[in-house]
Amino acid sequence: MKDKYEYVIGGKVYTMKPLVLGQVNQLINLIKDVNLPSEPTIANLMLALGDKLPEAVAIILHVPEVSLKQKNIKELSEEISFEMSPELTLEIVEDFFDCIPLSLLLAKITETIKRVTEKMGQETGSQTSV
Repeated sequence: MKDKYEYVIGGKVYTMKPLVLGQVNQLINLIKDVNLPSEPTIANLMLALGDKLPEAVAIILHVPEVSLKQKNIKELSEEISFEMSPELTLEIVEDFFDCIPLSLLLAKITETIKRVTEKMGQETGSQTSV
């Protein structure tokens, strides 16, 4: 797993790094109405995202010299739609899962919830199980 991935799209170099909270929120808002496949393959995920795929890629990529907060997702999404090859799209989606180990993130979230729940139980004097 690398800390940073680079891609050339439309003559510009973009990078992908581990997500920050703002990007996670943007992705959640983008995919909240998407029927995610029961079999999570890259091809199934790409099919499920459909026309939302360029916007998802725009969310996860870093634009040179532009902060994530200031990035124009719609503009970048349109540029990606007309400049990025299907092969590069596959590479980015695959790299996304290497860069952001979702299973590890979910395990950490589960552990954190368990610890917080236990602490809350200790503070109130009750026992709570997850």
